[in-house]
Amino acid sequence: MACQDSDLCNRQIPDHVKVVLDMDPGVDDAVALLLALHNPHLEVLAVTTVSGNVSLRKATANALKIMQASGKHVPVYMGASRPLGGRRPVHAEGIHGSDGLGNSNLPAARQRPEKTGAFKMLADLIKTHRRKEVSMVATGPLTNVAMLFKSEPSLVARLDRIFVMGGVYDPSVEGNVTRYAEFNFYCDPEAADIVMKGGRAIVSSGLDVTCDPACAVDAEMLAAISSAKSKSADLACRILQHPVSRYSQFNLHDVFALFSLLYPEIFKMERCSVRVDCSKKARGRCIVTPSDRGNVLACKKVDSVRFKEHLVDGLR
Repeated sequence: MACQDSDLCNRQIPDHVKVVLDMDPGVDDAVALLLALHNPHLEVLAVTTVSGNVSLRKATANALKIMQASGKHVPVYMGASRPLGGRRPVHAEGIHGSDGLGNSNLPAARQRPEKTGAFKMLADLIKTHRRKEVSMVATGPLTNVAMLFKSEPSLVARLDRIFVMGGVYDPSVEGNVTRYAEFNFYCDPEAADIVMKGGRAIVSSGLDVTCDPACAVDAEMLAAISSAKSKSADLACRILQHPVSRYSQFNLHDVFALFSLLYPEIFKMERCSVRVDCSKKARGRCIVTPSDRGNVLACKKVDSVRFKEHLVDGLR
């Protein structure tokens, strides 16, 4: 399967890709966080949290729980507790469990979030790194990222790429909240629109690709992860056990955004421009215009065999 961006797919991944993870853990965020923390090519500079799958406070607690359980220590910064414009937060605890981590009941973390807020930290961090030295992987609503776009556009231009999980780019694919909308973009469509139209290089994984049934975790895939016999694999199994048993299979949407950074060669991507509908009727819908000059690379297909191999190997 050929990636459609030669600069992205032909690049040599350096020993340390510096990233900030912006997330709302969440079962699939938690698995993505485990994969990122243990990948030898990634240097996770910080984790920023946002209201989404669960409240901001719970998302922050969950990031810290994962950090503690995996034996890692990366600073965690709290971001936006509400969508832009004060819109009422939307959560998905019915999917992710009352604790947001598949009712895994991980012990509370001793580590505390940093006193500095996510927005100030992001601005300071970008200023102290070289141009295009830092990328972002954003797997929750894009509120934190949009605030940076609105207030510090010159700093956003210093980022390399932003790897997003969100949206639906094929109109024949239905959303997972409404007919039109994927959850992250539905939660904060204004933020999603600011980021997607902002001119920054975006690689986006939407429901078109993340719902590929061949990539979902079912009982067989859960057994394969368990066979990896590592702390990360055991932790992933503990978190995934409940949703897999409840739904038969579970889509790891947020892992796709991380893998589009690490393994772009397993994806087929199409270049486009994207706006996000903020109207009441079609809130969160992607308005996609194919364009060779578009700033968005939308992941359309994935090599499911290699996806699963990278998933198990990454947790091993």
